[in-house]
Amino acid sequence: MKRSLILSAIVLAGVGAVGIQQFTHGTPAMAQGAQLPGIEPITHVRDNVYKIFGAGGNTTVFVMANGVALIDTKLPNNGEAILAEVRKITDKPVTLIINTHSHPDHIGSNQFFKDARPNVEVVAQDNSAARMAQASGPFPANPATRSFTDKLTLGSGKDQIDLYWFGPGHTNGDTFVVFPAAKTMATGDIMAWSMAPLIDPGSGGSALHLPDTLEKAVAAIKDIDNVVEGHGYVDDWQRFVDFTRFSRALVDEAKKAVAAGKEPKDVVAALQASGKFALFLGDKPLPGLEYGGTGRSRAQINAIIAMQELRGEKPTLIMNLPPDQQ
Repeated sequence: MKRSLILSAIVLAGVGAVGIQQFTHGTPAMAQGAQLPGIEPITHVRDNVYKIFGAGGNTTVFVMANGVALIDTKLPNNGEAILAEVRKITDKPVTLIINTHSHPDHIGSNQFFKDARPNVEVVAQDNSAARMAQASGPFPANPATRSFTDKLTLGSGKDQIDLYWFGPGHTNGDTFVVFPAAKTMATGDIMAWSMAPLIDPGSGGSALHLPDTLEKAVAAIKDIDNVVEGHGYVDDWQRFVDFTRFSRALVDEAKKAVAAGKEPKDVVAALQASGKFALFLGDKPLPGLEYGGTGRSRAQINAIIAMQELRGEKPTLIMNLPPDQQ
């Protein structure tokens, strides 16, 4: 049920509701005025790779010889707006959708493209595909047409797309999408806004296993210059490496905190004191940030969840922290 709650929260924000349901330690609280930004004009990343920001997760656009691949399709009812942006750069049809994970702000407009072109292929990792195939709360089933376990290559030459899965993080179905010829990777929400990712335990996410998954990605994926995050930024490879080190340091400090009987806020304090991770620990809200607070509060949320996992407790879904706990 908690997975349905987080999905409802995302969509309520996206359709302009007065607030989104946020869950702190499992307790509902209303945060007034949280609304998703609308779609912004398509921007060029590199070569035949583009990005569309807003109305949910980033949509990465990959123009191929005979069609267009979309990586994630934002919230429901954004298909027409996505296509309008794609039409600014090409008249080729959308023939392929890759979903980095199963949340509705990334798969929500798949159906628009299925309706427009019934043979469009929709690809997701096995765990994500299993969730997409089932209705959840207010959301109907949104099935993929193809799934993979840990590695899948689509196309060849300049059109080649490599899909990787390395383990749990934001969910247990997070896919890294690599365009080798363009030296570009899309991460989905395992890295978004250069902050600790929101962990969805109901979808198999794990703060404790997050650095393991990221380290496997760093070791296996080579020759990348540009990284398109699940929301927000396009970065260079070094930021992804630094983010991986930050995620490992957070878990290491959480282990120390559990052993010493300390609190999650002590984990964040230790990360700040190291002087190594200021980029990921900002204390100001970011323009266009949909939900999940600041970098510092996100880190504290992950510390809470990591410590719950370390103590053998069932992790709780936390969308944001109330001001008195930040």
